[in-house]
Amino acid sequence: MACMPGTTQDPVTIHLKAYSEAVKLLKGEYCVRAIDKQNMDRAPHLLKYSGGGLHGDRKPNERKANLEKFKTNQVKFLICTDVAARGIDISGLPFIINMTLPDDKANYVHRIGRVGRAERMGLAISLVSTVPEKVWYHGEWCATRGRNCSNTQLTDVKGCCIWFDEKRMLGEIEEHLNVTIQQVDDKLEIPADEFDGKVVYGQKRVNMGSSYENHVTQMEPSVNKLSKLE
Repeated sequence: MACMPGTTQDPVTIHLKAYSEAVKLLKGEYCVRAIDKQNMDRAPHLLKYSGGGLHGDRKPNERKANLEKFKTNQVKFLICTDVAARGIDISGLPFIINMTLPDDKANYVHRIGRVGRAERMGLAISLVSTVPEKVWYHGEWCATRGRNCSNTQLTDVKGCCIWFDEKRMLGEIEEHLNVTIQQVDDKLEIPADEFDGKVVYGQKRVNMGSSYENHVTQMEPSVNKLSKLE
C-alpha cells in the first residue's frame, strides 16, 4: 500500500491514529455523561490523572491522603490506575467507571468487585471502544518506566505503546466469566424496568427484576472468589 506524501506511515495506520485520538476525547465526554445520568456522588474512575488520585507517580503518603479524603467524603471521585485500584479497601461503593478495560481479563472481576458488596446495589460501567486504541505500555526497555516518557513507538520496536482492542477484550471477559455483559447506547441510560424501577445504588437491593437477578447469580462465584483472595 502506498504511503501518503510526507509521511512514513500507510493510510490505515494514519486513520487508526485519528480514531484513537477521537476515542480518548469521547471517553472523557461519556464519563461525564455517565456521572450526570446516574447522579453519581462517589465513584472510583479507573484511569490515570495527573492532577490527583492513586497511581505510580504519587508518593505513598499522597495516595494514602487521597484515599482517606475519599473515604471521609471530602472528595467525590477517586481516580486511579489498575494496580492501585486492586489495593482499595472501601465498602459500599455505589459506582465504578472503567475508562479502559483491563489488559488481563481476570482483573475485570477485581475492578467491578468494588461495588455491590454486602448485599448492596452497585453499578459498574465500562467505556468500550469499537476501534483499536493506542495506549501506553512501558516495559523493561523504558528507562523511566513511564515517568515523563514520550516514546510513542510500538513495543515491537522498543517503543512504549500498543494497540489495544477493547472489543476483542470484552468478548474474552464474557467468555472467561461465562456471562453476557449488558450493553447500553451512547446515552448511557439504564432502563428503569430492568430493575423494576426501584434501584438506588449503594443501598440494600430489594425487589430485583429477573434480568438483574440472573446476572447477580452468574457473577456470584467470581465475586466470592475475589472476597476470599482479599
